[in-house]
Amino acid sequence: MYISNMISNHGRKVPNQFVITCDNSDAYFQSYSSIIARRVDATDTVELDVNFWNYSKTTSKYLARFLGVLNREIKQKVQSGEYKLVNLNHNRGDIKVNQQGESLEPLINFAGKAGNLVTSYN
Repeated sequence: MYISNMISNHGRKVPNQFVITCDNSDAYFQSYSSIIARRVDATDTVELDVNFWNYSKTTSKYLARFLGVLNREIKQKVQSGEYKLVNLNHNRGDIKVNQQGESLEPLINFAGKAGNLVTSYN
């Protein structure tokens, strides 16, 4: 399993925008300390967090990049039921993000398959 920063259009890693990948190839997109999306590899399904999927312009931008679709397509896919809205953050009391070097090990319990990866943390 590994955690990777998303990259900008200019090729730089983007702070606070992460892809979390695990051995089964499922992928999670995390913005700041919230899980925004999960792509389940085995079933090729996408789940979005009901509370955070449309939280901000920046989150939406990197969510679209994570999913490989245009931003406007996300709302269409939610409305059609192709993307399911679920609570991806309901059981996250054990995960804390510390920008000053605290271990990222708790985050590695979340997983994901995605491109746009720059830096991996083990």
